[in-house]
Amino acid sequence: RCWDVALAPLKQIPMNLFIMYMAGNTISIFPAMMVCMMGWRPLQALMSLSATLKALESSSRRALQGLVFLVGNGLGLALALYKCQAMGLLPTRPSDWLAFVTPPQRMEFTGGGLIL
Repeated sequence: RCWDVALAPLKQIPMNLFIMYMAGNTISIFPAMMVCMMGWRPLQALMSLSATLKALESSSRRALQGLVFLVGNGLGLALALYKCQAMGLLPTRPSDWLAFVTPPQRMEFTGGGLIL
């Protein structure tokens, strides 16, 4: 039973890969909900880590099972982040930060070729 708890996040990874494939890379409500759930489930499991580790106290290999549980949830989070990057939702290019760049100060100004 303790190994079932520890291996549960790793058993969800093939299903997450299938969901990633079926959702595509377009930004719409369905892929956005899928990515949110793919990221929320591992985060929720990691936030309740102490309760999960209490369930593993009866095992003699508690440290290994806890490590497997952490690695499985880390892989789930990594898949969600990869999908966000593939959809273009993560700011990974310099052009994503242009709103924070100050425009250059002009040293001189020129006018058009109209004589008044």
